[in-house]
Amino acid sequence: MNLIENILKNSVLLKPGENVLIVFDEEKEDIASLFFKSCEKLGAEVYSSKIKVRKETEREPPLAIKEAMKFSDVVLAITSISLTHTKAVREARKYGARIATMPGINKRMFPALNLNYKKLSEECKKFAKIFEKAKIIKIKTKLGSNVILKKGKRKVQVDDGILDKPGSLHNLPAGEVGIAPLENSSYGKIVFDTCVVGVGKIKTPIEVDVRKGKIVKIFGREEAKKLKEILRKAGKNSKVLCEFSVGMNRKAKIIGNVLNDEKAYGTCHFAFGNNKSIGGKNESKVHIDGVLKSPDIWFDDKLIMKNGRLVI
Repeated sequence: MNLIENILKNSVLLKPGENVLIVFDEEKEDIASLFFKSCEKLGAEVYSSKIKVRKETEREPPLAIKEAMKFSDVVLAITSISLTHTKAVREARKYGARIATMPGINKRMFPALNLNYKKLSEECKKFAKIFEKAKIIKIKTKLGSNVILKKGKRKVQVDDGILDKPGSLHNLPAGEVGIAPLENSSYGKIVFDTCVVGVGKIKTPIEVDVRKGKIVKIFGREEAKKLKEILRKAGKNSKVLCEFSVGMNRKAKIIGNVLNDEKAYGTCHFAFGNNKSIGGKNESKVHIDGVLKSPDIWFDDKLIMKNGRLVI
């Protein structure tokens, strides 16, 4: 079984005769073609639609594509900018579409896709059970990150890649467990040292100060200036800390790409902006993820990860 067939059979759980819509842009046409051919080989009714490369603040697909997504059994979004946090995806899920989003996918990420999805799911769900019991979460790193946030009654989100129910939504590569923290609960400093959406691979760390769940200051060099500009264009709601998640994919290696690196075991990530697709309340034009290596993490007063390795 090749890589793409493994994904379609064991992650997407594709069945013969299902309607599959592949949404892609010109930068991802080669990978979209691989999925198209494998969907056909597995007996699906597959359609594809090419869209323009979106800007981070203009992520919604065209209306015709939005409508087509609603009436598809499976949607594969193979695009440069994520469609995960769009109204189009949220509406298609209500109609029962199973959706896999692959923003920024490239062939360097293929090792993180070629895995045992059942085993990944078991590890993610085991960790999620512990996460569910937490009320207060603390994160520190050697570079100076020191953040506290509250989970409240928010449901833990498990991104194990297995689209087993109508309305399922996962990233590919898969492998993270996280929450949309209470929007006004986060305090402290985050030091991004790996990569950030819209900024790319980080050479000089970006320091972000958060108060009452929002960014109040950003420090750094050129990378920090890029992040400031993205947030400025996106509006005030873009500064809300909207997600905290832990990477669980042991096949993912850090390559300087957020989609891949945020899934890598030994990392965690924070995001700012829209979190309505993951159980939050904040509406924004953007969802800006940033990745940290080798964190120490406490659930309440219990250390659960030390230097990027689970100790539970």
